[in-house]
Amino acid sequence: MPTLHLKKQQLINGYRRFDPTRGMEYTLDLQLEVVNQKGHSRSITKRVHLVRPLSLIEIIPMPYVTEATRVHVIIPLTAEDRSFVNHFLEVFASNAFETSENAILTFLFIYDPEEAQHVNHNDIFADVKNQINVYERKYPTVKIPWISVKTEIPSQIKFMDIISKKHPVDTLFFLAHVNTNINTEFLNRCRMNSINNWQVFFPIHFQEYNHDVAYHNQPRPATVDLIKDAGHFDRRSFDEACFYNSDYMATRSRMVADVQENEDILESLDIYDIFVKYSGLHVFRAVEPALHQQYRYQSCNPKLSEDVYHRCIQSNMEGLGSRSQLAMLLFEQEQGNST
Repeated sequence: MPTLHLKKQQLINGYRRFDPTRGMEYTLDLQLEVVNQKGHSRSITKRVHLVRPLSLIEIIPMPYVTEATRVHVIIPLTAEDRSFVNHFLEVFASNAFETSENAILTFLFIYDPEEAQHVNHNDIFADVKNQINVYERKYPTVKIPWISVKTEIPSQIKFMDIISKKHPVDTLFFLAHVNTNINTEFLNRCRMNSINNWQVFFPIHFQEYNHDVAYHNQPRPATVDLIKDAGHFDRRSFDEACFYNSDYMATRSRMVADVQENEDILESLDIYDIFVKYSGLHVFRAVEPALHQQYRYQSCNPKLSEDVYHRCIQSNMEGLGSRSQLAMLLFEQEQGNST
């Protein structure tokens, strides 16, 4: 078989695209010199496709999983989250109720002690409960259960302790925030990436920037694309999680000694922390393009642990806009002040 030697002469065209699930992809048109065994050469143009992966590729044997598993979507709600409920239900109904998606939606209403005292005559979640009734009438086969809890400090672990006891051990949970757009594509990845007694999944959602910053002096788009000027993957957020109830229960049982020694850790740690520290399972964390979240300013609770509180503050700051967008706003402000 004849041997050919290739030598790059020049780059004609080049294109690159960042795929958050793979890495940087390149398409290159190269002008090459081809030399055969007899020394004869000629110039050709060749297109090549390359990828620079996000990390070292490692093949890990995985147990069998299926996309038929029912997902229990858990949405904790505080008083300040109520404004997102209408949009959330519209999107969820379109993507799940109307398509008979194998998923059950459950709301967790979080009352502080003062709000709980007035629940009989001034329920802060009365409008949300009315909305739930409307959707249950619209979709007769759908039931949207809700659970009420009273607490001064909204702790993920304390909430999940309550929810865990109300579900079978083989339940697959997706813990999410109310301003997250949930669709079938993501629910299938939740099913595939959560493996009982093996792996839990913490997706990194795409967070929209503040529209006042990202679209300053521009018309607002009807839909937001997955581009760097529209938002970012919020690596500071650990709100979303997919895991099996049996894995959560086993992890909690390993915390007993530490909780007896210091009960405050139930408020200082979040679900991600306890799986990393106590479970012994694979904790899979990856960017998730199908999980899209509207911009929101988070109210960071200083009563939570310093790490959780600091992550919340950082998430707020990084979620305002890109550096170039913020720099442009500052520049315009400086220009305005100088005139």
